[in-house]
Amino acid sequence: MHWICLACLGSAQVPSEPNPESEYYRQATEKFGGASKVLWGEPGGNSLDRWKPRSLIEIQGVVVAWDSDQLVVVKPGANGTSSFPGDLVVGIEPTWKSPAYAKVHELFLNKQFREVLQQGQAALAMTEIPRWQQRVVVTEMVDSAVALGQYAVAARVFKILTQDTSPDLLLSRIPLPWSDELAQLTPALIQESLAGLENKSAAMQLLGATWLLASEHRLVAIEKLKSIASSGDSLMASYAKTQLWRLAASEEVFSSNFVDWMSLRDALPVAAQAGPTMLLAHRFDQAGQTKLALAEWLRITSLHEDRYHLRDQALRKAVEAAKKIGDLELAARLSK
Repeated sequence: MHWICLACLGSAQVPSEPNPESEYYRQATEKFGGASKVLWGEPGGNSLDRWKPRSLIEIQGVVVAWDSDQLVVVKPGANGTSSFPGDLVVGIEPTWKSPAYAKVHELFLNKQFREVLQQGQAALAMTEIPRWQQRVVVTEMVDSAVALGQYAVAARVFKILTQDTSPDLLLSRIPLPWSDELAQLTPALIQESLAGLENKSAAMQLLGATWLLASEHRLVAIEKLKSIASSGDSLMASYAKTQLWRLAASEEVFSSNFVDWMSLRDALPVAAQAGPTMLLAHRFDQAGQTKLALAEWLRITSLHEDRYHLRDQALRKAVEAAKKIGDLELAARLSK
C-alpha cells in the first residue's frame, strides 16, 4: 500500500543491488515477515528545514518497528538494525507477515469496503503480528468505514491508532468531515464525539470537537478546536486550524485570509494534505468560486489516488463544476 507524494516518485533514489542475506536478516524475516519497500524523506540540511525533505530514498528491508519516533529495519546483508526518523516515512509497501492481512489489503485495493471491515476485525485479533502492520490495516478499515458512510464506526476503529505513538502518516487518516459530511451527524456519532472530547489523545479530542460543530455542543466544540489549534506545531494542531475555516460565513471566505488557509495546507506533508484540500474546495464552492474549487478537487484526483473515498468524491464534484462553468470537454474527460 502506498501513501506517497505521486509527483515525487521520479526523484526517489533506488537502492543499490542488495547484499547476500545474513543470518540476522533471515531470523528477522521469520519473526516479522519479508522485506517491505519504504519511501523515506531525507530531512533538510538544518533543524528549520526538518519537515522539508531534500530527496526521497527507497529503503528495502524487514520493518521491525515503525512509530512516530523511529523506523527500524533490517537490510538483507545486515547483522543489526538501522534506524531512521519515523515521522519522515512518506510511503510504504508492506510485505505482510500473515496471509489474512494480505487479504484485507487486497480487499481494500479492490474497494470491497464491507469485507475489509469484516475480515479486518478478525485479522486484528491475531497474535504475533508486528504492531506497525496492525496499524496499517486499521487505517484501511477507517477509510473503508468512511467510504461506507459509517463515521461512528470509523471513529471507534481510529481510536486504536491513538493508543500508542502512531506516525503522522497514519494519523492523517483521521475520519474528520472534510466536506459536507456534518449533515450526516447521527446520535451514535454524537456519543462517540462526546467521548472523544474526554479522551487524553489530541487526535480523539479533535475528532470529537469537529463533528460536534453540527450539534447543540457547538460552542464547546469551537473552544476545544481553538485549544488544539494553539497547542503547538503538530499535525493535529494544523488540522484543528483547518476545521476552524468552517466558522467563516460563505460571504466572508475571501475576507478571512484564505491565502493563509492555502499556505497552511501547503506547509503540511503532501500525504496529509488531502483532507484540508477537500475542505478548501468545499469552502470555495460555498463562496461561489467554482473555478477555485475545481482546481482543488482536481488536485486531489491527481495527488491522492490512494485516498479512495476523497478522490471519488472530488472527481464527482469536479465533473459537476466543469459542467457548471461550461467546460464540457473537461467534464467528459473526467467522466471516462
